[in-house]
Amino acid sequence: MKKSVLLAATLLLAVSAWIGSGLLVDQKLSSVPSVSAGSAENTGSRSVLPPAVQVRILAAAPVARELHLMGVTQPKRTVQLRAQTAGAVVVVQSNEGEMLKAGDVVIRIDIRDRKARQRQAKALVAQRQTEYRAASELSKKKLSSKTTVAEAQALLEAAKALLQGIELDMRHTRVTAPFAGIIERRFVEIGDYLDVGDPVADLLDLSEVVISGQASERDIGQLRTGMPAQLTLSSGQQLTGMVTFIAHASDSATRTFRVEVTASNKNLAVASGMTAKISLNLGTTPGHLLTPAVLTLDDEGRVGVKIIDNSSRVRFLPVDLILDTPDGMWLGGLPDTIELITVGHEFVSVGQQVTVSRNLQ
Repeated sequence: MKKSVLLAATLLLAVSAWIGSGLLVDQKLSSVPSVSAGSAENTGSRSVLPPAVQVRILAAAPVARELHLMGVTQPKRTVQLRAQTAGAVVVVQSNEGEMLKAGDVVIRIDIRDRKARQRQAKALVAQRQTEYRAASELSKKKLSSKTTVAEAQALLEAAKALLQGIELDMRHTRVTAPFAGIIERRFVEIGDYLDVGDPVADLLDLSEVVISGQASERDIGQLRTGMPAQLTLSSGQQLTGMVTFIAHASDSATRTFRVEVTASNKNLAVASGMTAKISLNLGTTPGHLLTPAVLTLDDEGRVGVKIIDNSSRVRFLPVDLILDTPDGMWLGGLPDTIELITVGHEFVSVGQQVTVSRNLQ
């Protein structure tokens, strides 16, 4: 029993001595500068290699520049026919959806006593003509004064004006189409009573359609009236048109300019109110076909790309979108030849020196 206790005590003392010796060694080692630390300090004094980027040399190619505007089809002309005289509707001659020629009757208003008043006015004109001729003859014979002749002439002119007014009112009992078009909507039926100014029908001229779009300040200077335009409707139908109007003042809210394109509408195949895309060819311009992955933003929020200059320093160049295709984006605003950073542009800053690896493919 005593041997066991003695052996255990001996082992305890030996282990304690071994641990204590290790601590002493660590303290001694910590007081001596290590070789690795010295090596690190020496490394810090050396120059660090610039970050590596992969670069590809790209040359510009001519690309067709197109301007796309969105709009809605509208009739060439539209008018709301209104009553120009009062009375009850006695005839409805045109229905909704009917194609009319210029001068076709839409409705007729009761003529009432207008014919009787017309006959009365005609009789009065005849009487005043007789009185005027008599006064003129007497004046030639010095039997009537010039004042009497003037009064007779005035009464004759007043009678003629009365007759013209009645006849005009009679013509207004026939509401007619001022131009060829389609009755889009009719507001009256037989028996309705109309006052002057009451709506009768909406007439649309769809022989041509007009599409209005909004062009930006940057693009408006490249447009001119008479230039051709391609129209693509929401249904997939395509038309060929021409720019017929360009606004000379911008919209105060959007700072854009209204552009109108007119296209022939054969067989009235295009309805009013359809969404349409206007495509205008602005000619060719140099561009680079790039993937969106190489685009970046500068501190001002401009979209562009990073390139390297002759001294292998990073530069930022803003770009303009010319055309977006399934193969990539055609971008403008760049020099004809650039060394584009294709890999590593996210990790380098403008003005930084870089190590260049060129991709010749």
